Amino acid sequence: MFRQLTMPGPKHVLALAAAVFLLMVFFPPYFGVYDQAGSNLHTPLGWHPIWNQPSQADAYRAIHGESHDSVLAGSAAERSRVIEERLALTRVGFNKVMFVFQVVVVALVASAVAVIVGRLRGRQPE
Repeated sequence: MFRQLTMPGPKHVLALAAAVFLLMVFFPPYFGVYDQAGSNLHTPLGWHPIWNQPSQADAYRAIHGESHDSVLAGSAAERSRVIEERLALTRVGFNKVMFVFQVVVVALVASAVAVIVGRLRGRQPE
């Protein structure tokens, strides 16, 4: 009536851990930070591939809900200066907690590989 569940083999666990690790490396989470005069706003920007990272303009739009170039008053030179100042206050960064998690995963995968290799070498006749 009840089926006994079997544990996956070490190779399956290692393959799954490697796949998750590669996904975390190639699609890390990003967040936007806006800091000016004591106001420090953070917002997640989601997971993006490392080859197509979100820009400062994307972070500004996510934090403030408006486009960074929505400055209408003044000359073209003044608008450009204000836009650059506003974007300079908004930066995009990796999630530091996720980086630490990735380092822990790498250490666990490396130790699992070492255990598997050690067991395989122990079974082979000399």
